[in-house]
Amino acid sequence: MSSGPAIEIPDRLNMAEWFLDRRLDEGLGDKTAIHYHGSSLDQPRQLSYAQLVGESCKVTNLLRELGLGIEDRVLILLPDTPAFVACYFGVLRAGCVAVPANNWLKAKDYAYYLEYARPKAVIVDAEIWPAVDEARQTEGRHTKHYIVHDRTFAATPEGTVDIAQACGSLPSTARTEPTYRDDISTWLSSSGSTGNPKCVVHMHHDFVWNTIAYAQRTLKLKRDDITLSAPKLFFGYALASNMLFPFSVGGSCVLLPQRVKPAAYFELLERYEATQFVTVPTTIAKMVAAAENDGAADGRDLSKLHSLISAGEALPPRIYRAWRDRFKAEIYDGIGSAEMFHVYITNRPGDVKEGSLGKLVEGYEYELVGDDGRPVAKGEIGTVVIRGGSAGLCYWRMRDKSRETFHGDAVVGGDKFMVDADGYFWYCGRGDDMLKCSGVFVSPVEVENALIAHPAVREAGVVGFRDADELEKTMAFVELAAGHEASDELSEQIIAHCRTLVAAFKAPRKLEFVAELPRTETGKIRRAALRELAAKQVDGAGGQA
Repeated sequence: MSSGPAIEIPDRLNMAEWFLDRRLDEGLGDKTAIHYHGSSLDQPRQLSYAQLVGESCKVTNLLRELGLGIEDRVLILLPDTPAFVACYFGVLRAGCVAVPANNWLKAKDYAYYLEYARPKAVIVDAEIWPAVDEARQTEGRHTKHYIVHDRTFAATPEGTVDIAQACGSLPSTARTEPTYRDDISTWLSSSGSTGNPKCVVHMHHDFVWNTIAYAQRTLKLKRDDITLSAPKLFFGYALASNMLFPFSVGGSCVLLPQRVKPAAYFELLERYEATQFVTVPTTIAKMVAAAENDGAADGRDLSKLHSLISAGEALPPRIYRAWRDRFKAEIYDGIGSAEMFHVYITNRPGDVKEGSLGKLVEGYEYELVGDDGRPVAKGEIGTVVIRGGSAGLCYWRMRDKSRETFHGDAVVGGDKFMVDADGYFWYCGRGDDMLKCSGVFVSPVEVENALIAHPAVREAGVVGFRDADELEKTMAFVELAAGHEASDELSEQIIAHCRTLVAAFKAPRKLEFVAELPRTETGKIRRAALRELAAKQVDGAGGQA
């Protein structure tokens, strides 16, 4: 259990005012809020707090012109650009509900969001528009407006609104909807067991509460901090760590719309003089390898970098030591969830225990329970139940699952932990079959369905395996259909086909052919047996992406 000074949240609360407008009241209007670049990395640009507030107000005015109002949902499908930030806060300023979603998905995934979230408007990047356009042909009946952001200033697709043109003539001031702290502000996506996301419904209150408890009191972010993130803003992890958190103290963030190879982060951290890097263990491991094997960090000045924030999966001690010994910047590994909005257990400045996830963030409480629901003894493994002021309300339109997970301010997780005598948490695995690769949950069922779509595949079972750096990757076991023979070439073809149906990070990194998948008496795949097989065959000769 953890206690500390109470976190007081005002009854009237709109996140746009709390995270942005207050910076103007503090005299920070001219201070840089966002570092970004033009069409190439060699075109550095900045956006001040005053400019950002003005851009968000234009979005608010546009939404109101289109007839949107309080509680209307807006799906945001934008890369990490100032437009994402302006649109996010513009949506909240209007009293609408922001639904940021993964912009690396397929048309079928966007069709799901259009039906599930039923947004009145979609704000979408022009590069993503073709998939959304395809999706709306079948599931677009609830959405009235498609607002396109085109970074190349090409012609806007017919039947959509060009956001730059529409906002150009609108005022840069707007009335902020006087929402309450308990009004809904944002839905955060959390992976579902079928591969489709389930959205966690959060209030304005939740984001402010965790920002105070974790970012300000635990990490002690300062006004001169500059954050840079490997994960993108559509993840709640980055939405907070690389936008909300620095804004709350008048700091700055760096936005990178494109995917970046791990080795390239050394140059970016140096260029922007970043003080905090938001990342996941997989990226840290790849950066360490690039530095050790390819000299990627040679000559780079990372003296401004004081820390890395790591979450999403446990950080292997070897990777922690390799980074810390070479670059001297501390790593604060922790764990959070979309259900609780953000991190609630973490290592912190002046208190890092290698290999652990650190201690409870002040203000949260916990209990470890066994499979029978009863508390376990100190030092024993149990499922964590977290209680705190940032807990979500429910999963949208999932009554039964919500009642299993949310109990007032308490969230029942699926992760197994052990807490030692000093109060440090040690991650022991998950209580379900979900995988977590590169910090993102992956449903084995979704990947299996994609594999089975290949004509050579009769049945498939997907589990996780640990690579040389002890990080989890996806591994597939495949029964071939009649008339097909196992080969490295066929393995590569199946994996490539899978990547056309699911996001690339979900596709198998290894594929093994088997004569028959292990099954239970009722015909279900025995994933425990597959995990044992995967552990034995990690160094085998199976096909690999």
